[in-house]
Amino acid sequence: MREFKFRAWDGEARKMYSPEGLEQPEIEDATKKTIYSYLSFGVLCIYDFRAKEPIELVPMQFTGWYDRKQNEIYEGDIVNIEGVNYQVTWSDETAAFILLSDRTTTMGGEYLSDVAEVIGNIYENPEYLDFQQEEQNAL
Repeated sequence: MREFKFRAWDGEARKMYSPEGLEQPEIEDATKKTIYSYLSFGVLCIYDFRAKEPIELVPMQFTGWYDRKQNEIYEGDIVNIEGVNYQVTWSDETAAFILLSDRTTTMGGEYLSDVAEVIGNIYENPEYLDFQQEEQNAL
C-alpha cells in the first residue's frame, strides 16, 4: 500500500511546504502552530492562520512514484522523459494520476523510476511547460 502524504504551495508567500514543513516540527507547543488541514466535502483543505485572513494553501498529493534519482513525484510536478516535459496531474476520468504534455497524455507508474526526472513544478517553474493544464481539462 502506498503512503498518503501531501505537500502544499503558498501562493502568497511563493513558498512550497514539504510534508514535514506542514507539520511545523520547529514549533513544540501545538497550540502555536499556524497550519491546519481538514477534509471538506472530500477535498483536503490546508490553511495557514499566521495572518488575520487565513491563507489557503494548494495541496499536492504524493503519487507513490519516484524518479530515477529517487525523488518523490507529487501532483503538480513537472517531469522530463526522453526530452519531453510532462505535468503530473489527477484525472477524474481514469481515477489515477496521469502525465500531460503538449503532445500526449500517458499513464504514470513505477516505470518512471527508470526514465523520469523531476525538473520542477507548475507553481515555481511554469515555463517548463508549453501548455496550460486548463486546456487539457477535457480528459
